[in-house]
Amino acid sequence: MSLSITYTTTYSGWTISDYLADWTGYFGDADHRTGTVEDGVNTGGFYPGSLSGTQYALTSPNSDAGFVAEGNLTYTLFNSPAHTLYGSLDEVSLGSKLIETSSGFEFTSGYEEVSFSGLGLFTDVNDLTTTDRGIVHDVVYGLMSGDATALEGVLNDLLDDYGVSTADTFDVVAAALSAGPLSAPAELVGVPELADDLALAA
Repeated sequence: MSLSITYTTTYSGWTISDYLADWTGYFGDADHRTGTVEDGVNTGGFYPGSLSGTQYALTSPNSDAGFVAEGNLTYTLFNSPAHTLYGSLDEVSLGSKLIETSSGFEFTSGYEEVSFSGLGLFTDVNDLTTTDRGIVHDVVYGLMSGDATALEGVLNDLLDDYGVSTADTFDVVAAALSAGPLSAPAELVGVPELADDLALAA
């Protein structure tokens, strides 16, 4: 699965970096830390399970901004390493006015702003430590904390294959993704330069 990005026309001329800075500033910090967790306020939720599912979503306690992370996600809770998200992360959608339906989390019509799909991230729980919780946790917890640094790093790694970055506008990136990955020109290997050979033989 390759990277794809959908966005509203409002942001077509924005750089991805500027959009992420704007969204995280509006979302703020959910302050999901030891001693400050309030059930139903800054905990978010999984669909369809209570600690695992194909979606994890959170609405900011500071605004109506929210995000949905999609993949195959599991939260360790108190199992070691405690309070860590792992599994696969394929898509992150950002916007406002999140709602929960019988089929999962979604944004109220017209309020999903940007979606990044085809991220292809995976963290094996057996590889986790208390100091390295993996890229899936880093991306999602970063968003919960109003920090898109990890997500932006992932995007730049993927976009590098297309010759663009998060410093480019959504429209420029969309055009590059549509054109496909850059490919290096094929080199001739083991083919003699005939003209030079004839000159040497003369």
